[in-house]
Amino acid sequence: MNYFEWSQEYYDTAEKIADIIERLKLRRKSAVLSEKKELDLRITNYKVIYNECMQIANHLLQRHKGVA
Repeated sequence: MNYFEWSQEYYDTAEKIADIIERLKLRRKSAVLSEKKELDLRITNYKVIYNECMQIANHLLQRHKGVA
């Protein structure tokens, strides 16, 4: 597998995670307070994973371009 394909897989995963985050945010709007706290924690955790995927994808793309 080359760096470009690998980076695309990470971008695709990040996109799926972004969709999950959006669904959790929508669900949070109609949730009770105790559930909102749980959803906030889940959203935060997914954001961390999303950011890591994007960083890795960007790094792999740079490797593909010969920059990194």
